[in-house]
Amino acid sequence: MSGRDVVLAAVRRATQTGVAHPGPHPAPELPGDFASFAATLVSVGGEAHGPFARTALAAAVLAHAQRWAAGGRIVAEPSAAALLGIAPAEMARTDATPHSFADVAVAIVRGSVGVAENGAVAVTGDDAPNRSLLFLAERVILLLDAAAILGDLHSAMRALPDAAWQSQLTFISGPSKTADIESTLVHGAHGPRALAVFAYLSV
Repeated sequence: MSGRDVVLAAVRRATQTGVAHPGPHPAPELPGDFASFAATLVSVGGEAHGPFARTALAAAVLAHAQRWAAGGRIVAEPSAAALLGIAPAEMARTDATPHSFADVAVAIVRGSVGVAENGAVAVTGDDAPNRSLLFLAERVILLLDAAAILGDLHSAMRALPDAAWQSQLTFISGPSKTADIESTLVHGAHGPRALAVFAYLSV
């Protein structure tokens, strides 16, 4: 008998006693309010603003975008522009190439679901048909319904619309971060250097 056979025989003997599967692990009850979401987002380097009334959202977002852009390009995806109710400096074209977003200062995109436990926002392909815009812009502003914030990722995944699974789905939590070199945290090495979530009240 080879050494391999000896080991496998020992494994088989040790695993002959069956153990019932413990069943699904229940998710802990986590707070799903805006304050919890905002605190987590800030802890990972992002900004949280709001919740704003729908009538005050556009003014707050555009003022922040203009301050961040400092004269640079501000580009919004169509669903974000429709939510704001006013046209931003520029609307993202559905036939745009990734290269056309290389010099974007601020991108404005609508989010679908927020996750309080990690400060992430789910962005569907319908709301970001130009996925490259999310990663090439220097700074990103996400618009999020405060009522769509849930406590944990499992709940957020279940709350996503069926259409979210038909194309790309991106969860974004804070700006791009890396600490690969000498354990020094750097923002913006692989993507946006800043991210802000503007929550609004749907009613």
